[in-house]
Amino acid sequence: MPRPLAHDASEIPEYPRADLIAAIAAGSGADGGGAPIRQDLPKRDASWNFWWLVFDGFIFSFGFTFISPSSILPVFVARLTPIDVLAGAVPAIDFVGLALPQLLGARWAARAARAGGRKRFVLIVAALGRIPMLAPIIATAAWGDREPGLVLASLLIGLGLFRLSEGIVLPAYFDIVGAVIDPRERARYFALQQASGAIGGVVAAIGARWLLADLTFPWGFVACFAIGTFWVSFVLVVFAQVREPSADDPAWAEAAATGHEPEPSDFREDDARRTEAVGEAIARPTWWRDVALTVSGDQRFRLLFAARALSAIAGMAPAYFAVAAVRRLGATDADGATFGGVMLASGLLGTLLWGEVAARHRHAVLVPIGAALGAVAAIGASLAPDVTWLLGTFAAGGLGASALGMADSALPLALAERAGRSRAFYVAVYATLTVPFAVTAPLVGGLVSGAFGYETVNGIAVAAYAGTAVVGWRLVRLGSGP
Repeated sequence: MPRPLAHDASEIPEYPRADLIAAIAAGSGADGGGAPIRQDLPKRDASWNFWWLVFDGFIFSFGFTFISPSSILPVFVARLTPIDVLAGAVPAIDFVGLALPQLLGARWAARAARAGGRKRFVLIVAALGRIPMLAPIIATAAWGDREPGLVLASLLIGLGLFRLSEGIVLPAYFDIVGAVIDPRERARYFALQQASGAIGGVVAAIGARWLLADLTFPWGFVACFAIGTFWVSFVLVVFAQVREPSADDPAWAEAAATGHEPEPSDFREDDARRTEAVGEAIARPTWWRDVALTVSGDQRFRLLFAARALSAIAGMAPAYFAVAAVRRLGATDADGATFGGVMLASGLLGTLLWGEVAARHRHAVLVPIGAALGAVAAIGASLAPDVTWLLGTFAAGGLGASALGMADSALPLALAERAGRSRAFYVAVYATLTVPFAVTAPLVGGLVSGAFGYETVNGIAVAAYAGTAVVGWRLVRLGSGP
């Protein structure tokens, strides 16, 4: 099933609910405030949904780790071409595919919700998005490194369409999860789902390392791509077991009951806390106004977005950790899988640690903590004398990414519920506004690394992480709860 964005395009995007699961990390039980979600689900259905969604996180992370855009795919691209900017295109495409279509997806999800078919909508669109992933499998098997242009094109197009489908269904998926997980259970669910996903990713990384070390190029990558595509497709069967409740998100609750999609004139422009009806903020020409009202009227949202944009800029460095390891230190294909495994293992540790920190001090404190660890990773990458040293770099990166990812998952929905606004709309706006920063950062990083070296890229990232920490502390002092 679709996974939320990791905190930036390069930071373990395979990490489930990293990135991210946004709908379960937020809410009155996490950062306070906001209207409660449905409480009328039968207890048996609530338990059923809880454990199937935990299993969903495990399966997706297991499969997606075999095609990790943060470790395995950059190594694969580095084998095919010496042009660094193409390696940077992998996390950029991964991010933009997931983030850009979310406003459109929220509109379609609203219509699906009115018809009582959010889950059906998610399953159909996500299933169609898996089909393009066959292209890089076939192209890599047929041409290997003999036709690198065709293989790269198949990879970028296949990955882009796959993540595009994930982005389209993400608002509906968020809302289903937000509706079926009781706020009192969110902290436990978040910890279990993140931890199970990290375990699945570590197991997959071990398997990927064995395949890439034991099979000659390109068959190790063919096997990884095929196994990963199978499991991210099988996860649809897992998600299909979730028992969908009736719509409860204010973005479409009224239309689900009345079948009416109001005109913009139905609302007063100065009522910033109004309840949106289905698709109003997305389907009508006024959605730009609603985006502007959200940004201008919610100081906490502005601070969170500023921190998100700065950390996305800092993401130009992690995008090249693995590439630099291949170019400068002679890292092998198997080393790429090891890097991913180390990040996931440290992310698992981070999930347990940051969950306790967030429970005691709220999720906002994870922003400066994650930024500090990201800066440590960037400095370590510049100082690394050998591949072994880089294991510590990726460990720090995994810890930082899990902290930023947990905050990134929790805070948009917590702020939406605090403001009495649509969960889906806040998530979609948050992701969409971040696109320019997250997409351009790894591409600019490739140009900078080609002209000035990887150390310059890492230096820019350290400065951006410092800015993230400053804004994060401002958010902590302001408070993300009531």
